[in-house]
Amino acid sequence: MIDYATAVLGILVATLIPIFISLYIVTNLKFIKLQYLAMAGIGLAFWFFYDTMGNAAAIGVDDGFGGGLPHVGVVIVFLAGITALAIIDRAAVPETSVYETSDPKTVSKYSKLIFLIPAGTAFVMGLHGFGEGWDFSSAASGVQTGSLLDAFGGGMSAIVSYLLHKTLEAVIIAVVYVAFVGRSSFAAKKIWHLPVLAILFGMQSVLGAATGYYVSFDTTYFYAFGVTSAFYATIRLAEAVNPNFMIGKGNPIRISTAGFIALAIGFLLLYSAALFHNG
Repeated sequence: MIDYATAVLGILVATLIPIFISLYIVTNLKFIKLQYLAMAGIGLAFWFFYDTMGNAAAIGVDDGFGGGLPHVGVVIVFLAGITALAIIDRAAVPETSVYETSDPKTVSKYSKLIFLIPAGTAFVMGLHGFGEGWDFSSAASGVQTGSLLDAFGGGMSAIVSYLLHKTLEAVIIAVVYVAFVGRSSFAAKKIWHLPVLAILFGMQSVLGAATGYYVSFDTTYFYAFGVTSAFYATIRLAEAVNPNFMIGKGNPIRISTAGFIALAIGFLLLYSAALFHNG
């Protein structure tokens, strides 16, 4: 059995180091046009959605209508993720008129709040990491040897895979930051932004590991919450694909509450069709 400190420190090192490296490298790729970074981010977000939906048991779609309360719970958690992003987005993005105002207090307020777009993406995406950390630590507490390689369940290749996952997932967050803060003429830029993004995203894996070592739990719920960040990242990065995109000139588009509801309805309509298929 791997001891508690080794399990938690192992996931901390394997998570935070690649995240920090990824955030600082991507935000300094100033020679690459934002449109290309955004397209790469969208591609990564698509894979993140597919990969995480597997861990989220595809929101219980294979159960059809026979999944019972746990199935209902996963759907509710999924919708809670979309709701959380709607609330964050509402606070982050001002009305278009704010970009045109000369009131320094209003401009100062929203130039700081726009950071909530990448921060919200990092926080919600990090919930899936909470589940990953929990799963890893649960495995670490049960292996018969003291090897972290055994705890990762696939030897060195599994560790390399985890490091790459954390690096590339952080790229999504970094590109969202570049689009809405880093290359923005409107947003306030602070030295603490990137460390905060790394902590919001990465420390949840560490907290999951710290808890999962002793507590057994169905981590599907964490993945179901975190996967919703792929929707949000894709919507926001789709704006940045536009070559005329520039914060401070009427961008970004403010997504209404009704817009998020429409997103959830659209997903659930095809999801319901799949339930009948598996029922």
